[in-house]
Amino acid sequence: MTHADLINLWPSLSVFADEIGAHYETAKAMRRRASIPPGYWVRVVDAAKRRGFADVTYERLAELVAIPLEAAE
Repeated sequence: MTHADLINLWPSLSVFADEIGAHYETAKAMRRRASIPPGYWVRVVDAAKRRGFADVTYERLAELVAIPLEAAE
């Protein structure tokens, strides 16, 4: 799973953008890069809770961008 996969849980990119208070082009860049900037995490988690997406949490967002231990050494 990637940040792009999380974004794709929403019915459309436009809905995702509206619900997190971002411009459509910003949301499109997030999906293309498979990276939601940390500054949007609060909005994304709140929007996901309203939609009942229990798997979209701060921990999940962080896990998806964490550097594996082997790569950090």
